[in-house]
Amino acid sequence: MKIFSFGNLSERTNKEQILAKVREAVMAKDENKFSDVNMQADTWTPFKEEDGADFTFVERFKENGGIFVYFESKEDFIEAMKQYIVENQWEPLCSTSHKMEEIFKDSGIELSKDFLSNRKKVVSITNCECLIAHTGSVVITDSCAGSRAAYSYADTLLIYASPNQIVAGMKDAIKVLKEKYGSSKPSETVIISGPSRSIEIDNQLVIGAQGIKQIALFLVEEE
Repeated sequence: MKIFSFGNLSERTNKEQILAKVREAVMAKDENKFSDVNMQADTWTPFKEEDGADFTFVERFKENGGIFVYFESKEDFIEAMKQYIVENQWEPLCSTSHKMEEIFKDSGIELSKDFLSNRKKVVSITNCECLIAHTGSVVITDSCAGSRAAYSYADTLLIYASPNQIVAGMKDAIKVLKEKYGSSKPSETVIISGPSRSIEIDNQLVIGAQGIKQIALFLVEEE
């Protein structure tokens, strides 16, 4: 006769009790412990009344590693650009943005549409859709930039914007795009928050190793 051992009876009893409790917990109806959470409410800390969205965007954009410059008029911007191009060796300045072509028309500043020429660095300038204050980010589409190359191939990305393009958060940015494009939305929308960052090289944070090395925003008052 073969005798099969089932182990210690008290141990089996304890295990059965534990398994029973586990089964009861799994089968029991879950209580909604987060029923009072408003999924539509913003999770960001509200702006300070004395600061506002404009100030918050500037601070967070700079924290992300961006360079910020303010101009009181388009004329001031154009004159400053003439100097920046020479000082920073930004020639040729690349752009496929129709708005930038209009702004620089008759200014003496030439724009190239060739982003692929063999050169040390590609400097691109484009306008944007809006600026997100909470994250200090810039929203760009291939529609406003003229092509994806404008932001995909840029080593240095220059962005033209106006103060009325600053919105509070992401859902406000989405609203701007919906109101502007409706159902015919752009094929690509990108949100840029500072220069590119990578930790693929010896697990060390490297700025600009892949993608944009430098980003500057020119905030220009428009009449």
